[in-house]
Order: sequence, then C-alpha cells, then structure tokens
Amino acid sequence: MIIIRYSILAVCLLTNTALLPLTGAAAYAGEVADTIRTLSGTQLIHAKITLKDLGVTNTVQLASDAANRELYVPVPASVPLVEPSFRFKSHYLRADGGRTTYTLAFDGNTVAARSPVDEEGDVNFTIGVDGAPRTSGFIRVGFGWSSAVGRFYCDDSRSIGNVLNISPESWLEYSYNPSFIHSIASAWSVMLNKTSLMVASGKLQNNSYETAWRLGVALEHAGKEVQVISFPQPGNVIDVTGINVPSSLENVPAFAALKQGGRITIRNDAEIGAILLLAPALIHPDVVVADQELAKRVASVIAAVRVEIVQADAEAAGIFDALVASKNSLISPVASKGVDLRMLGGRPVIAVAADAGRTVSGLFDELWRKTAVSKGLIVNAAGQPENAAERIPLVGISQNANTLDVVGRADWTTSFDLSSSLVKGRVPKNMDLHVAAAPGATSTSPVVSVFINDYLLGARRLTANGHPERINVKIPTYALQARNTVRVEFQRQPSSNQCREQPQGFPVAVLPDSSLSLGPAQTPHTFADLVPWLTGDAMVMVPDTWRNNALKTLPVIMHISDSVSISPVLSDFMFVGQQLDIQPQKPFLAFDVKIHDDVNTIKTEGQRISIADKTGSIFYDVSGLNNIAVIQAITETRNPGLSYHTVGDGPEFTVPFRLIQGDIAVLGAQGVLAEVNTSGVASYLSDDGKLDVLEETSLQRLLSLAFWEQNILWVLTIVITLAFLLFLLRARYVRKRHDAEN
Repeated sequence: MIIIRYSILAVCLLTNTALLPLTGAAAYAGEVADTIRTLSGTQLIHAKITLKDLGVTNTVQLASDAANRELYVPVPASVPLVEPSFRFKSHYLRADGGRTTYTLAFDGNTVAARSPVDEEGDVNFTIGVDGAPRTSGFIRVGFGWSSAVGRFYCDDSRSIGNVLNISPESWLEYSYNPSFIHSIASAWSVMLNKTSLMVASGKLQNNSYETAWRLGVALEHAGKEVQVISFPQPGNVIDVTGINVPSSLENVPAFAALKQGGRITIRNDAEIGAILLLAPALIHPDVVVADQELAKRVASVIAAVRVEIVQADAEAAGIFDALVASKNSLISPVASKGVDLRMLGGRPVIAVAADAGRTVSGLFDELWRKTAVSKGLIVNAAGQPENAAERIPLVGISQNANTLDVVGRADWTTSFDLSSSLVKGRVPKNMDLHVAAAPGATSTSPVVSVFINDYLLGARRLTANGHPERINVKIPTYALQARNTVRVEFQRQPSSNQCREQPQGFPVAVLPDSSLSLGPAQTPHTFADLVPWLTGDAMVMVPDTWRNNALKTLPVIMHISDSVSISPVLSDFMFVGQQLDIQPQKPFLAFDVKIHDDVNTIKTEGQRISIADKTGSIFYDVSGLNNIAVIQAITETRNPGLSYHTVGDGPEFTVPFRLIQGDIAVLGAQGVLAEVNTSGVASYLSDDGKLDVLEETSLQRLLSLAFWEQNILWVLTIVITLAFLLFLLRARYVRKRHDAEN
C-alpha cells in the first residue's frame, strides 16, 4: 500500500510540473506570432556615406581669397529620403587675419554660413537635408571659403595662412523605404562606392565563377570598390553586436544564440536564418550570382529557422511563410540569361543568372544602365555597335555641356574607356580640337591647354574673335590608360579697369566637331603598349583549382583585369587544367599558367622570385617573400599578353592601381611595389624607333596663326626692312631716270 501511495503521489507531482511549462509556452507562443508579424512590416534601410567612401582620402583644403568645391554624394534615385542629415567636420586657420567666411550648400542652396574670428578652431555640426527625391541620384554638397585680408578691392588678397581643412570623415546619413526601389536601375542607384558581390560559397562551378569575375570587372569599371563575399556557412564568425532580440524570441535556440552579442561562431543554418530576420544588413550584398547553389543555401537557412519558430508557436507558420514570400525571393534561382531585382532579408539586391555574366556586364555599362527600368530582364545582348569609323566625336563621348564663362581659369572635361567607348581594334592617335572664344576686356589673348590623364599634349594662344580655331595634338601611347580623362583648360587675364569694376567672365566653347582620330595600336613592348591589345577580343586564363578558393582568387583577377581594361563583355574566359603550357590564340591575361614558347624571364617557386633580362642575366633573385606577385608583359610571341605569377600566398589588393611604364612589375597589397623596363624600348617611341611626335609640314607651320603670333616682331622687322630697301631701289631708279632725261 505504501508503495502504491508514493507512486500515485509521484505521478501527480510530475503531471503538475509538466503542465506548468505548457501553460507558459502557450502564452509565449502567442507572442512569437505577434513578433513575426511585426517583422513582416516595412523596415527602413539606413545608409551612411563619408567623403572617404567617395574616394576623398585626403583632407579637402580650401585656401586663397575665394575657393569652392562641390562633391556629388549618391542617394537612391527618385526615392524620398527619411531624416537625412549631414555631419560637417573641419578645421580652420586664420594666421593672416582679415575677414573669413565658410559656407555649406546642398544642390546649390546655401544652408549654413559662419565667419570665424579666432586664429584657429574646429567646425563640427550636423544639419538637416531636404528629403525630396533626387532624379539624378546625387546630392551636390558644396563647400565655400572666402578670405579677404585687404581693405580695398585691389589690395593683394593672396594669403597662405587662411585655410579651411574639411575632414574626409564628414558624412551624409539617411534612411529610405525599400518599397520605392522598383527596378534594376533604381537598385543600382542605391549602391555605394563600396559594393558587395555575393557568391554561394568559396567553391564555385565554372559558369558561376566566370560570371562573378565578369560582374566584378564591370563594377570596377564603373568606379565601384568591390568586395567578394559568400553566403554565410556554419563555422563562420559573425559580429552580432547591436542586434536586438525580442523577448518573445529569447527562448528560441537560434535567436538565443544571438543575444550574447559580440563575435559569435555560427553553429547551424537556423542561426543564419535568425540573423536574416533580425539583422539583414549583416548579410546584405548589392549584386549576387543567383545560381542553384545559392538558392538552396537561402532556402535551407529559412527552412531551419522556420522549424524552430513553428515549434515555439504553430500559429506563426502562416505569418512566417508570408514574410518569406515578400522579403526573401532569393530562394529560387534567376532564369537563364536573366537579371532580376530580388529581396534578401527585406533588402533589394540585383540577382544575375549564372550564365548571364557577359551580357549583364554590358547592361551595367554607363550607356545602357538607365534602361533597366524593370524588375526582371532577359539580356541576350548588351554591348557597343560595330563601327568602322576612323574618327570619334570628342563631345559625343560624354555629352558634356560645352560652353563655359571664364574669368581666370576654367576646365572642360570628358572621359572615355578604351574597352567600350572606341572602335574595336583601334586606339586614339590624334586629337583635333575645335574651340571658340569671345573677346575679353584685355588685349592679352586667352590660352588653351590640352591634357590627357594630366599629360600636357599641347597649348596655344587663341585669337579670341568668336570664330572657330583648330588645335591638333598627337596622343602618345604612354599617355593612354584603361580609362582616360581629356581636360581642356582655358585661361584668361582678368581685368578690373583699374579697380573700378569687378572682373567678368567671357564665354569659351569646345565645338561639337572636335574629334579623336583612330589608328592601329603599335607593337607592344611595355604595359602601356599592351592596354589597347587587351581591351577588345582577349583571353583570360586561370588555373582550374582557383575555383576552389573563389573568395581569394576572384578579387585578384578582377583587380588585374581592371588595371589593364580587360572587357568583361568582349573577352573570353578559360579554365586551365594540368597542362604544362598553353598557346593563346588571341591577346591574353594568364594567372599562374605556363604560356607555350613565351619569353618569360621570371621564375617563381614558393616564396622565391628570380628575374632576368633579355640576355638571361639575373638581376633580382630573392627568397623569403610572401603575399606579393610578379607580372610580366609577354610581347615576343604571336599574341602578346600578360603573365601573372603568385609568390607565397599572393597579395590581397586593397586599392586600384595601373600598370604603365615597365614590362615587369612586383605587386603587393597597395599595388605596384617596383616596376622595371627590360625591353629596351621606350613607350614614347613609334614602331620605327623614332620619337612619337606630331610633325607639321613647313607649309602648315607657315600658314598657322601660332607661327605668325610667335614671330610677329621678326615679321615686322623683315617687312619694314624690305619696304625700306624697296624705297631705296625706287629712289635710285627714279634718280637714274631723271639723270638720263637731262
């Protein structure tokens, strides 16, 4: 009897104990459903853009009597901004005293102005910005600085001690509603300079790897700083600091793991799904290669966290499924040749099919980018039309406005990319610039100077009578880069009429018939010579094993391809197996691949580099190197190209760089560490070994206005002398005739 009584008592106690958590769980379960319903609502996306993110790495210094600087800060195009503000950080110096003023303007409207009186001080304040949509996709932030140290207008106002230093840590901060991002083009406008490209994992299939490379090069050509990331995996370490876990989810295992904060090691897919629900910004890419593997990974983490949520509250299942349908459309791959606007964690991403890298890279070009006005596209082709023209309009390259008012100095600029702006197989040889300038208030003629990539190609004085004037300059090979900037600088001598009036600007113009003359690229000898050969139909070759370490190898290929302007649309991509060597059938860029019959004077083995000249004499042989690479221009083969060799673990490039003068370069994380020319041929020499300059005939020189302007004194002296001699001869003839008649 005693045993039976104790057994009944134990059963009762166990039953009552079991009922307690069930009652609590029921109350807790209702809260879970409510929380998931809350997460289904629209969540604003926050963005913070510093001037450093725009490439302004050094202090912006404004000095002299009047200085202005405008920066274009990207914002979502045609999207209202929520509570935008600008944090202005600067430091001023007033060693020369006088009256100093600084201003801050947005889109041309001055919103703040101060006149400091101390010798130096910090200027730090936050000011609101108009949240109206910008169709241009930019906010123009203007900085102004004025310093007047004289009492009268004509006093010397030049000062070196009155300076405003604007910190690159100044920033624009705003939020926006992702529901306003309704097209691929608008999703592009949301992307910042630092862009994330996501792949499924560190080990990719051939087509996914190739597409990731093409997209990365296209993004870098567009000026983006690309970071290649993979979808999170169990075992990854993620910083979850700042994640707010709702109290109703604290007992769900996946969410409980996030509550501790800090850097945690992901244990399972459910924890990744929890991060996707609570903090999607931690996993948010801008562009993704949406292949089958990525779709499976996204579906897997969502399914895993769904199981734990439904275990806590069965009623939350339907709400959770609705949330997934609206905010995580990446659970299915993109159609073949397609590009879609998808959602990941409620944030828009541009999803590209694994077989659409070539065509979508063309769509990302500046020419076609704004045409992507839909959420989904099938891109069969997007490139440049074939053109056999020998001349390209200079103004048509960028469609810049061409008329400027010049008081002292003004610049007109345009740019072109060798891989997309020009006719395939041709390079610029000459620039035929047509300009016009109105007369000024002084007799001093304005001066026009022509630059490409800051190389001065030519300059001359203008007649400035309002009529077109022609300037023809040679474009040497060494001045060309993958992306080129043409700058036409106009300078006038200001006139104030002895201080009685302010100097006024007078118009100058670059005329639409200005053009670039194209010609065949010269025989390559250096990196600069190779750029025109690689911008068209080229071949990129990588070892097949590089697919197994995509997060490390893809940035290397993208950076080098961008540095020599490899086209992501025109070039081919090839994986190389265990072959000893390959014979390229077109200009090439090879990574750790042996080229058949090359004249490669570089040997690498582990952490050792050996470099020889053309005679075989070794001039650099060092062991113990790591995290670097060496690249050589291979020019003595039927198809020229570049051969890249990894040393040690190879570099992880952190900044963009250019290969220009030499034919061998040692590369590190910061770009070019050393560059030498072993070819023995200077890049400014033409194929016949002569100096690569534009030659004028004697008649052209004699008929040019510049000749007469530069030699006017000699011309006048000669004319006067000849007139005097003719007068003497005439007088002598008349005298003789008079004597003969008498």
